[in-house]
Amino acid sequence: MRPERLSPRTLRGRLLASLALALLVMLAISVVADYRTALSLANEAYDRSLAGTAIALASRLERDEDDAKIEIDLPPAAEAVLRSDPEGILTYAVVDDAGQLVAGSAALAALPRPSAMTQPAFADGRLGDDAVRIAYYHYDSPVLRATVIVAETTHNRDRSAQGILSAIIVPNLLLIAVTLALVFVVVRFALRPLDTLSECIDARAPDDLSPVAAAGVPGEARPLVAALNRLLANLDGAGRAQQGFLSNAAHQMRTPLSGMLMELELALTVASGEARVRLQRVRTSARRLVRLTNQMLALARSSREAASATEAMRADMDLAELIEARAADFADAALAAGIDLAFEPAPARVRGSEWMLRELVGNLLDNAIKYVGPGGQVTLRCGTDASRRPWLEVEDDGPGIPEADRSRIFERFQRAGGAVGDGSGLGLAIVREVAERHGASVGVASGMNGKGARIGVSFPPVR
Repeated sequence: MRPERLSPRTLRGRLLASLALALLVMLAISVVADYRTALSLANEAYDRSLAGTAIALASRLERDEDDAKIEIDLPPAAEAVLRSDPEGILTYAVVDDAGQLVAGSAALAALPRPSAMTQPAFADGRLGDDAVRIAYYHYDSPVLRATVIVAETTHNRDRSAQGILSAIIVPNLLLIAVTLALVFVVVRFALRPLDTLSECIDARAPDDLSPVAAAGVPGEARPLVAALNRLLANLDGAGRAQQGFLSNAAHQMRTPLSGMLMELELALTVASGEARVRLQRVRTSARRLVRLTNQMLALARSSREAASATEAMRADMDLAELIEARAADFADAALAAGIDLAFEPAPARVRGSEWMLRELVGNLLDNAIKYVGPGGQVTLRCGTDASRRPWLEVEDDGPGIPEADRSRIFERFQRAGGAVGDGSGLGLAIVREVAERHGASVGVASGMNGKGARIGVSFPPVR
């Protein structure tokens, strides 16, 4: 399976990115809402405590014996308690109805305060360099009226706000991380059918244009599979039409070409002088054209479409007998070219199409005889290796095939660098096509003692 990529261009990446963005937005909303709620509750608790302090101070108010002055009976121990917290410093002030400071901080008493109160009131302010939270409590009794003001620095509140924010963000981030991990696993599991479909398509042979099976494909991907199958059907039809045209054209050309070659042979029997030389050149060109036409026909017949049509005609056969018959067909051509054609058979059985394998052997022999040169030697042999795989090979002692060209000589209309002769570059392409139709592999190596070339075909074992 290919390594997964979480690029935003992939469906998996887009899903994860979208879900991550949605979860982060939800996290932001949740953090803001939770923080505001928790901070409001914490400030409310601080305000109640501050109001309780103001009420407690108001309970210590009294008039002196002459009822002329308001006093606060605040023992030193109680005042020490008010100042016991070094972070949240408490400051108080008591102001009578006339606005005169009775006790406490004059700076606190000078701050603006509500005019009428029935309940404790709160406000934010500053005392010097410190931000403070102020509670106002109006004390009204039959004997006196006064306003008690209590201020507390906001250090404790700020520290609590930071603690609340940390307590909210950290768990939410962990929750988002765990959720994303679970989402990744779920998305990967949910998209596994698409991965399976991708692996199935990736494993297909390059020339396999059969429909892609829709079984197990999610409903969302079925239109894509249907469109892909329509494309494959169109490509298959176009390929069959092209191969049919090539096969028909090559077949139709064979009859007139054979007739023309026969007429040339007859003309040569009566021609003389310059006319004979010209007719011989025309005959050579005609033979090349006939060979090329036959190769094109063989190439068309060995294509995937034509090979599938003859699948039912395949049978087990003796490879030694087949190559012996083909060697006999090329004996005269080898003798005329001054080439020693040797034959080394060994027991070997293959399953395949006889005419296809005959074309394979014929093109190997034709290729070797054509390029080995006069006085050369070509050896055709077959056998079975240790793993029971039948094989055949053609070896010659000619100029050989450069290593740089061995990877491309099986392509159509490709010839090895420095090759001589009138080859078309289709012979080895036909060999590869036929080998692929039989599940065989083709290899190229140097001949014996590093001289010449050896082209071998290894077939799958016959079961």
